[in-house]
Amino acid sequence: MSNSADVMVGTNDATTAAPIMAAFRKLVIASSLGSVIEHYDFFIYAFTAPVVFDRFFFPKMDSTASMLAVYATFAVGFVARPLGGMVFGHYGDQLGRKAMLTITFVLMGVASFLIGCLPSYDSIGLLAPIALVALRFVQGFAFGGEYMNAVSLTLENAPSARRGFFASFVNASGPIGVILASGFIALLGFFSTPQDFAQWVWRVPFVLSLALVVLGTYIRLQVDESTLFKAVQASAARPKAPLLAVVQSWKKSVLFGCLANMAHSTFQYMSTVFVLGYAVKTLGMAQSSVTFGTMVANVLEMCMVPLIASYSDRLGRRPFIALGILLAAAWYPIYFQLVATKDPTLLIMGLVVSIGIIHALMFAPEAAFTAELFPTEVRVSGSSLGKQLGIILGGGIAPLVGTALMGSSGSFTPVILYFEAIAACAFIGILFAPESAKRTL
Repeated sequence: MSNSADVMVGTNDATTAAPIMAAFRKLVIASSLGSVIEHYDFFIYAFTAPVVFDRFFFPKMDSTASMLAVYATFAVGFVARPLGGMVFGHYGDQLGRKAMLTITFVLMGVASFLIGCLPSYDSIGLLAPIALVALRFVQGFAFGGEYMNAVSLTLENAPSARRGFFASFVNASGPIGVILASGFIALLGFFSTPQDFAQWVWRVPFVLSLALVVLGTYIRLQVDESTLFKAVQASAARPKAPLLAVVQSWKKSVLFGCLANMAHSTFQYMSTVFVLGYAVKTLGMAQSSVTFGTMVANVLEMCMVPLIASYSDRLGRRPFIALGILLAAAWYPIYFQLVATKDPTLLIMGLVVSIGIIHALMFAPEAAFTAELFPTEVRVSGSSLGKQLGIILGGGIAPLVGTALMGSSGSFTPVILYFEAIAACAFIGILFAPESAKRTL
């Protein structure tokens, strides 16, 4: 197998002239709706944990230590992502993308439901945080295996000239899940007292995941397998160990995917999860300000992602990702100054600019960019490895690192420098990455 990312196996030129049939529309909707529900499951944890779980699962620690413990449990889900990406990537390349989507979806939903049923530390002692960590691991394991299977299934059935646009629907659906999670939690917070929310109301969005599992499983069982995968499946040249082939021959592609995802995920999770914990716990701001701002920002991003991705089909993936990284590096010091004002309006404005515009520039072309770095026979394994490594090294540990860097000093400077270093590495990587928008798969 060639080590060059420029040589790709398979072709989907014939689909360029083919009409977008009802089956393909159903496939795009199924991949997108599944992503909506999985992002909902993942982000109800992200928005609840910083304001509830320190007292509920780690009451014996001081405030800083308990927040570090909460962010550590958040990071566990990201530690599990590469493992999920490797396992479900392997079977996605061996058995098909469709089956893996159904399995990962059920795992995610059941884990979220069980988190909502967990007793507190005061009830069962250490078993409570241990069970929380285990369920977070299952969440991350499922999420890590889901994403690139969904992207690959969509990308490989899409018209060649519009791959970026259709693949971006998986990314654009992510903000819908964030909107549902942040909006629901903001609504519950508005209609309940802080005491009630901390005692039992926080469980409601987790428990509702079980109903969403039933809906999503039904939808995903209706789609067809990737046409490119079917063609490769019949080939004797298909590797028996896709992940081993990736490590041997596609290391540069993994690195490029890792850097791109490291930059956008660090920016996203520092701008939302870390800021949520800091604004509520340290600045004493209302939780609803951050969750409402996040909801508005994701409404904008949901609209921006397909638009930017459609232009990336014509102008390339790399220019938009590079521009997003540069703007993120320049904006970050300004954003934290807005947060420090404790003004809810300025905080909401900062979130809208951060997520709705800057993050969208990096995120919109990322799905196609990462998947197109690899050939069909190892696409899910390679792209999952690159993406999930980038996310664990970026967004997964970002709130934890940010809290540790800030410590008791309250200074944003170490946090800003931390992100600027990541942005610099990612920008250099994007400059050397191959452009894939016009490439035949």
